[in-house]
Amino acid sequence: MRKIQVWAEVSDIHFQAYECEATRQGVPVEDLIQQTVNCLLRELERDEEEDRCREVTTS
Repeated sequence: MRKIQVWAEVSDIHFQAYECEATRQGVPVEDLIQQTVNCLLRELERDEEEDRCREVTTS
């Protein structure tokens, strides 16, 4: 698996929520946002794979 550095645009209100949660967990806010982005990417990849499987079975 490869790692890449990205920049994310987060609204002020969402950033504040991430910041509060990061403080509660005792982690940097960047780590929490990275974890969220990775989770969303995995969900997207899983959904895309499921769609491909459905296309194969319905064809």
